[in-house]
Amino acid sequence: MIFGEEDSQPKNPAGGQPIRFDLTEMQTVYANFFALAGSAEELVLYLGANSALPGVTQPVLRVSHRLMLLPQNAKRLLLALQQAVKAHEDRFGPIELPAARRPEPPRTT
Repeated sequence: MIFGEEDSQPKNPAGGQPIRFDLTEMQTVYANFFALAGSAEELVLYLGANSALPGVTQPVLRVSHRLMLLPQNAKRLLLALQQAVKAHEDRFGPIELPAARRPEPPRTT
């Protein structure tokens, strides 16, 4: 089940009976940070926002949501995200990732 780009009506590519979503209590949050943890029974995705200010040596990352998934559902999410990113890149071009930055060593005065 996926949502169409033009509207928020669910589509069912498998041809089965469509499922209706109740979006009346849905909340939208912005996240530009994530962290992963897990065990044999579950994977945990932490989402938050990094609003670091210039000159702040130890920014606070506000974690707003924790998503706990069975490993099978995490894999389904992985596959769905891979397909969504591929479709985005096919339509809009490659997504470039910046080179990984190494943390600066502490300054000594």
